[in-house]
Amino acid sequence: MKSSLKCVSLLLLGLLATSPARADLKVATSLTDLASVAQFVGGKHVTAQSLCRGFEDPHFVPAKPSLMKSIQNADVFVSVGLELDGGWLPLVLPGSRNPRIQPGAKGFVDASEGVTVLEKPIGTVSRAEGDIHPLGNPHYYLDPKALEVVAHHLADAFSNLDPANAADYAANAKAFDEKMDASLEKWQKQLAPYKGTSIVPYHRNFIYFAERFGLKLFTTVEPKPGIPPSPHHIADLADAMKKAGVTVVVYQPYYNADASHEVAKRAGGVAVEVASEVGGVPAATDVFTKFDSVVSTIAGALAGKAGSR
Repeated sequence: MKSSLKCVSLLLLGLLATSPARADLKVATSLTDLASVAQFVGGKHVTAQSLCRGFEDPHFVPAKPSLMKSIQNADVFVSVGLELDGGWLPLVLPGSRNPRIQPGAKGFVDASEGVTVLEKPIGTVSRAEGDIHPLGNPHYYLDPKALEVVAHHLADAFSNLDPANAADYAANAKAFDEKMDASLEKWQKQLAPYKGTSIVPYHRNFIYFAERFGLKLFTTVEPKPGIPPSPHHIADLADAMKKAGVTVVVYQPYYNADASHEVAKRAGGVAVEVASEVGGVPAATDVFTKFDSVVSTIAGALAGKAGSR
């Protein structure tokens, strides 16, 4: 009998030893990029999930009950801020019935805090101008340096909630900086030959990327933010691109590929699909490989190496 009990005890100890330790913080985010940064900063102390997948338009995420349920037990919610998720997050957060992650609570984090925001509208914002963000362009996560700001902001937030592991969060944020700076140097070298070159994104979400890497935005495939292009707009845009010698159109998986390719074809150029967010294309598995993919795709298109559809 004693031998049997001893065996059972040893078995239980073995199972406990091999069972993965529970993360200290359950983190949910509105964007995959934020989940990627949160996981890097949190390390073994965090499990992070994103409500919006990388191939979905972050402006328009269905506020489904399944999303609300998925964050019922979250300790932290990280919003991209600047109202990018403003169309659906105000429905999802209350629906979770989780007081820890509501705006104003300790577990709610606005990731845009501290980021230098571009394209803040001046004067009255009119819906006639399309889907204009009154707080400024919210696509800052396309600037590698902005994600360093996010990493330190998250380290502080995690430390406030989990002070026992504050040193780890700070060390991980510093390691994130170092890896991002080393990667940025590589990416800048890849795009250096094309400094000053114009590209045409589908939506005006590449301003931060263009500013960081010295590119220019000629205009957008959309006539106004959130407004689909008409055949007349496509024709006029293609003519303008041809006259200006602009040959590269970039679009995300959730935007109109047909319109992007039609514009590029008429202009004698090429349209390429890129991932603005982690998971947008299979190669973009975290924020580092996302930028690897975006930079190499755009550099290849500008070099005339990308194939057309």
